[in-house]
Amino acid sequence: MVHDTVQQHWLLLIYRVPQDPPGRRTYVWRQLKALGAIYLQQAVGLLPDQLAVRAALETLADRIRAFEGDVSLLETHSPSVEWEQEMIRRFNQARDAEFLEVIENVERFEDEIARESQRGKYTFAELEDSEADWEKIERWLARIDARDFFTAPGRAGVVAALERGRARLEQFAAAVYAHEGVQDDNGHAETEHH
Repeated sequence: MVHDTVQQHWLLLIYRVPQDPPGRRTYVWRQLKALGAIYLQQAVGLLPDQLAVRAALETLADRIRAFEGDVSLLETHSPSVEWEQEMIRRFNQARDAEFLEVIENVERFEDEIARESQRGKYTFAELEDSEADWEKIERWLARIDARDFFTAPGRAGVVAALERGRARLEQFAAAVYAHEGVQDDNGHAETEHH
């Protein structure tokens, strides 16, 4: 998404957290990363100004204060079109890296199902394991989607990978049901649709 005029409003979280006890700085960093923040410099996170993001940052700011740290949550807008485009590029680059990880996990998921199929391990236990692994991938993708503020181009590759992975899971489920003799009312092996 590229704007012709500067229109993006941002939230800046500037903070300082004491080193002791350990883990507090990591906690803040993890929270900001989970929200999808990019860092402008050390301890300065940037996010688009959205209601849910603002609420999460206010909660994080309260937590930083509870850690006996200093925090400022500031509103700002893009100083120039070029700066805004660069920030959007950085946000999209971060999301694309995460989307690539999802694709790699789907590929590992497909490989695992292929291995289990080659071994003839058509059991309900294997199917439950596979379904649980698939649900983890879907939950992870939902978290990434929530921080994909500018519709990163890598999302398209994830859609194709998900379709492949879901089809592979449905094929495996059908094979398990057939192997276990489970059929639907029409005499076909039963499959679950996700």
